[in-house]
Amino acid sequence: MLQKLGDHITACRDRANTCIAASTTETDARIRTQLLDLAQQWEHVAKTYEFVASLERFLIDQQNNTLPIEIERLQKQEPPSEGLGEN
Repeated sequence: MLQKLGDHITACRDRANTCIAASTTETDARIRTQLLDLAQQWEHVAKTYEFVASLERFLIDQQNNTLPIEIERLQKQEPPSEGLGEN
């Protein structure tokens, strides 16, 4: 899934750059503004995908760092109470 998100991020950034490039040759100020706004929106989508990817990495790390449920279910054994004043 992370690779797919990376592809989406790249595609969004490419579209943002395309909008920026198109705005540099546009003579109509209204259209130029719309292209720059659209570029910002594509950049925002890319950042959203980056955030989702970071959450996914975090969840995968957490899953890899936890004990399997079977181990957690084992009863905890208390250490023997030798030499604690028992007669």
